[in-house]
Amino acid sequence: MKHLIYDNFDMLEYDDEDLKTTIAEREEIESEEVTEDMLYSEKNDLYSDYFDDELDNLDIKLEGRIIAIASLGLWNGKKSGYKIGSNNLNEIMTMGNEDYIEVWSDGYNIHKKSAHHDGTNRLLFRMIREDRNIDNFTNKIYNNEPISKNVLNYYTKSIEKDVRQIFGW
Repeated sequence: MKHLIYDNFDMLEYDDEDLKTTIAEREEIESEEVTEDMLYSEKNDLYSDYFDDELDNLDIKLEGRIIAIASLGLWNGKKSGYKIGSNNLNEIMTMGNEDYIEVWSDGYNIHKKSAHHDGTNRLLFRMIREDRNIDNFTNKIYNNEPISKNVLNYYTKSIEKDVRQIFGW
């Protein structure tokens, strides 16, 4: 089951009439005077506030560092990659961000879809098992070698339960 953490892909799907009313009341103008730029700015402000709220919600220290394992959609094709972050759970909100992002749990792992002008990046977030030498693992990612579930679980562990405890799924 998919549990949404954050999504600004639907930013343009806000009810414009409701937002126009809100802006008009705040600015003390008529709804017809609300411009497209004002609407876009309002939507950006809302999503920025939501994003900051999730950063605060996820501000939890873990016992290991976060690794983002990525399939990158680039202008010259797909590439695999990784980035190692800190041990703060809110790394899932800040690593790999592009113009539009969606962060969710599939019940086992935390994922991110991050779209930009050249394509879409897909990230899987895990926690590094600090008692393991992850060089072999990161070399496999870098060289675009297949990674079995056993190998993934040997070098990393899911952070889904840590996120689940915050949101109460």
